[in-house]
Amino acid sequence: MAAGLTMPLIPLFVVFYLHSNVEYVGIITSISSLASVPALIFWGNLSDKIKKRKIFILIGFFGSFFSLIIIFLIHSIPEYLLMLILFQIITMAGVPVSTLLILEDSEKSMWPNVMGKFNSFSAGGTVIGLGAGVIILVLFASKGKIILPYLYFISSFIYLTAGIFSFIILKEPAKNIGRKKLGFIFTLHVIERIRYFPTHILHIPGEASRIKIPGYLKKYLITTLILMMGFQLFLIPYPVFVIKRINANENDIYIMYLLNSLFSALTFIPAGKYLNLMGSNKMLLYSTSLRIILFLFTGIISFFVYDTVNFLVLFILIYGILGAVWSFIGISEITSISNMCESTVRGKIIGYYNSLSGIGQIIGAGLSGFIAFDIGYSVDFMISAIIVLSGLLIIVKTKPPDITPVKKVITS
Repeated sequence: MAAGLTMPLIPLFVVFYLHSNVEYVGIITSISSLASVPALIFWGNLSDKIKKRKIFILIGFFGSFFSLIIIFLIHSIPEYLLMLILFQIITMAGVPVSTLLILEDSEKSMWPNVMGKFNSFSAGGTVIGLGAGVIILVLFASKGKIILPYLYFISSFIYLTAGIFSFIILKEPAKNIGRKKLGFIFTLHVIERIRYFPTHILHIPGEASRIKIPGYLKKYLITTLILMMGFQLFLIPYPVFVIKRINANENDIYIMYLLNSLFSALTFIPAGKYLNLMGSNKMLLYSTSLRIILFLFTGIISFFVYDTVNFLVLFILIYGILGAVWSFIGISEITSISNMCESTVRGKIIGYYNSLSGIGQIIGAGLSGFIAFDIGYSVDFMISAIIVLSGLLIIVKTKPPDITPVKKVITS
């Protein structure tokens, strides 16, 4: 819920509250996201070394509270960036241990169901948080930009509440499971993160998790990095484009993010069923092609847009459709990767996939602001379509295996 409440805030805070531009939206998104990567590795390795779980959950929740509660002291871009970096570093403490804590507290036969519920609760919480943001902005519409810091403030107290409940309810697991023994387990995200912010991850990149990867699988993994870079190149400047060109307000942007996450969550299960019917390769081809068409369409039509309600509704719906399409892309990629590796190392390979996706997202976010600001939103959208198309063509040429039923993949 806390993550959902703050998900749209970077572009809103930078543009409305700090009176800056899309260039800094890209820079802040990229740098603050980059801070999460070494933090994730550090906290994961430390938790494995001391073999404790609960303390890191508490550090993540209480640390998030303290890092966001200072929002009213923030009045410039550097201060805002430092706050987000601090937040990313501290909140990552709970991410690599949350999955292990859940697995260590349940029977092995229940792991698929438990992880499925964990994923569903995470996605549901994100949607609820976004919905709460919409309600708050509707109730305090007259406050305009003044309300934005209060959304961070409310989010900080949600983290505090989670920390208190964790302190009272959670217990240190009676058994301790090493990550090396969980090579066949992986986590799968329902909602596409607008920046690299994992809610749960199992396998930490490092010396202990290095394995030999076949050449064709390496090519596929690198291609997913290219796709993510193209996606972020479009997604990061898009809210600022809608603000600047269509005069969208804070509530419009929250509704846009809400539809994106809601459609993504609602289409996740249907995407799995369709994958059984058409296979991962065709589904990836169709869903990614649809994104390319939407990117190109937005790039072309952006030359002719003007401030009307019809255009605002159109661009909000486009963002929502992109969320629905993500479910089909995400499941297709995971299925293809799973078919290309042995079950004993499947989780570790998915760990590499998550890491490379994060790198692609960080690179795309960093470049997007410069392209949109210095050249134009239309060019940025078209470049993103070209990058995604190039990645899709590489995957089509690779012809990944397409044999494993999706049911096995999702419940692994």
